[in-house]
Amino acid sequence: MALNFFFRFVRIVFLATAVFPAALWLSKPARMPDAAAAQSLTASQATLVRDIENNLIAPCCWNQPISEHHSDISDLMRSEVREMVAEGKSREAILDYYVARYGERILAAPRARGINVLAYVAPFAALILGICGLFLFRGKRSVVAPAPTSTVMPPPRDSSHYYDIIEKELRELDD
Repeated sequence: MALNFFFRFVRIVFLATAVFPAALWLSKPARMPDAAAAQSLTASQATLVRDIENNLIAPCCWNQPISEHHSDISDLMRSEVREMVAEGKSREAILDYYVARYGERILAAPRARGINVLAYVAPFAALILGICGLFLFRGKRSVVAPAPTSTVMPPPRDSSHYYDIIEKELRELDD
């Protein structure tokens, strides 16, 4: 009974990790580049197209660049980018077109203007401040405190009073 359960469990795990994802992957239609646009582009233009596709975010979900995203709007944007590059438009002109259409959010990396400069400067500033803080903290910890000279407390200066009390109590115990 236990062995049968084990084999059933292994079969379910195998189906969940190998067969189902493979079936889902095979069921999606492959994204074929536009043959006419691909043939008309030179190697430098094809590189420019890939660069622009990697720098534009898919506006349907704002998660992935259009080069990796599979949706109708991403397919449309990829074909528009190929057409614009084939027409001879520059990278900045194409990116400006999409920024005007969708806003700065369409860009994978924000442009270094205005408040967006913080996205480029803040990591380096935090790194430098962190390193300085570590050196300051290390410097403060390296100061060694002097060790105490004695751990035994000295007797009080006028201890005769206590000796008299102890002697009195000892005599009372003897009686």
